[in-house]
Amino acid sequence: MACIQSELDLKRLHEISPWLWIAGRPVPPRPLHHQLVLSRDIFITERMDMHLVWTIGRIFIKPIPRFLLSPDIWVEYLSCPARGTRVQLEPNSLAQYYTSQDDIAPRAHHERLWGSALGFLYSYAALISHESDFLIAKDKKLIPPEVTWSDWMTLVQEILATNNLHQKIDDRFNYGELRLSRLNKIYNIRQASILRGYVSHWQWTRYGDFFQENLAWLTAVTVYIAVVLAAMQVGLATDALVVNRTFQLASYGFTVFSILGPLIGLSIIGVVFCYMFLNNWISAVVFKRKRLDAIHSGQGA
Repeated sequence: MACIQSELDLKRLHEISPWLWIAGRPVPPRPLHHQLVLSRDIFITERMDMHLVWTIGRIFIKPIPRFLLSPDIWVEYLSCPARGTRVQLEPNSLAQYYTSQDDIAPRAHHERLWGSALGFLYSYAALISHESDFLIAKDKKLIPPEVTWSDWMTLVQEILATNNLHQKIDDRFNYGELRLSRLNKIYNIRQASILRGYVSHWQWTRYGDFFQENLAWLTAVTVYIAVVLAAMQVGLATDALVVNRTFQLASYGFTVFSILGPLIGLSIIGVVFCYMFLNNWISAVVFKRKRLDAIHSGQGA
């Protein structure tokens, strides 16, 4: 049961469930072939909360765990018979891999896991909509090799035939693809931290990456300021604007801003870097001590 809970864990997304509309649209994910059209590489992830999360040039997709294609797992761990009767499943039939809610009622304490599992398969029904998608999934090892195209069509038909499907799946799967940058921003706001995003330090794996990203926008702002200052200088050379008090005040204010703005921006980047460096250093020291203590006490694995 612990393995199933780990495979279907959506706790982090449940914490920000009311804000998922910011990170993605409430529509099914686009098929695999369309992901390739969008120039996205398919990256394998084993975390359910990273399934269908995308960033520039890549999308993370969790392969279908083999246990979700096992009738016994659905019956014994994810659901229980209504009215206390056991549902008889046809052995080795992919058509029975998904157990209909009309015949099976989820256990109260497993309802969320049941919704996660059903929602996950629903997302795959959208990802693999054509035979070309099926071949891509085979190539990327997203589905077990023994599953055939006819088997897959049978499974999808059963999933989509579920009554009130969108009300029964986990709320996360009512949204398709989720943008990683927006998930990071949501987590930054919730945790009041600029470093602890949905995927910590996703873009800043090196200090050089941090400076490259932040100095890029500062450079763009500086170029814009230079263009505006040049335009104002030309404006001051004209008879119409040289005596215009409003333009004179605007030129004065923007000139002061052009001097102080980049300095303030550079100072903020320096402060953030120092905070990030100290935070990483303290975390590394604390982790080292805990890890060495666990090793010395014989509890390290």
